[in-house]
Amino acid sequence: MEYRKPTAEERDELLQMILDQLGGQSESAMTFLGLTPAQFAQIYRTTGEVRVVRDAATDVGYVWIEERGRTLHVHAIILRPSARGRGIGTRVFQALVAEFSPRVDEIELGVQDENAASVRFYERVGFRRIPTETAPGFSVMRLPVRKP
Repeated sequence: MEYRKPTAEERDELLQMILDQLGGQSESAMTFLGLTPAQFAQIYRTTGEVRVVRDAATDVGYVWIEERGRTLHVHAIILRPSARGRGIGTRVFQALVAEFSPRVDEIELGVQDENAASVRFYERVGFRRIPTETAPGFSVMRLPVRKP
């Protein structure tokens, strides 16, 4: 799996993809977080790292990550529809584990409960839901990272 830094236009595209994916739940998620859409966009621009995911020298999606102490938080992983179902998402998480295992104990992400395909994918990769307070309609999932 390879990555590259996104252009400004690609960063804007990912932000729009995130908001589109949240759909009708974006307002409840923003309310839970206590943010306006403009504040969320500012956090997106200044927090963590956005990477363009590449497979076979082709851009196939994006990942937005942030190290939070001993946890790697995945704010977003979005693959283009043509890249889904090809094992790329699994390889992204394998690459993140390999890269960050010396520094983190777990990988964490939030997922929309109604996005059953994503929930099944994360469970196949090894993520498990954890009991915690989160925005209505969302769950937090974690993947323990085994040390080499």
